[in-house]
Amino acid sequence: MTAHQRALPRLYDELNSSHQTVHGSSEQAIAVGFAMVNSASVYLSPDLNKAHRANHPEWSKHKQPRDAILAVEKVKQLPRRSKPGDQGYDAFSIAVIDMQNDGTVASLIQEPPAPAIGDIYHYDTMIRRLSGIYATRFKDLT
Repeated sequence: MTAHQRALPRLYDELNSSHQTVHGSSEQAIAVGFAMVNSASVYLSPDLNKAHRANHPEWSKHKQPRDAILAVEKVKQLPRRSKPGDQGYDAFSIAVIDMQNDGTVASLIQEPPAPAIGDIYHYDTMIRRLSGIYATRFKDLT
């Protein structure tokens, strides 16, 4: 996500409706989400550069880390559930990257606003939670 502030309401709505769709199918279904937030201060948007990317690129500029913090905080507002019947995601992870989208290597950000190791939104925590939920909810499957 790069459009940050103006896209926050749509980001929230789309992610919120996703877990509702999953649980609307089956209360036993496990809703897992993953959000990747770009913390690059400049970004080469494919939409803005369809015609002149190679010779006259138009860079999107972002106020970092403010924009990334806003996106991470908005995603953290999504509901999480502790048991079937509740509303929300069973597990959710947020990753923060620095990617200019110009062919240079993207990097994983590990300091704030990225979730720290042990945080409920850290990728490792999401995997452990998902594994635990699956093991208990579907223990009778062979």
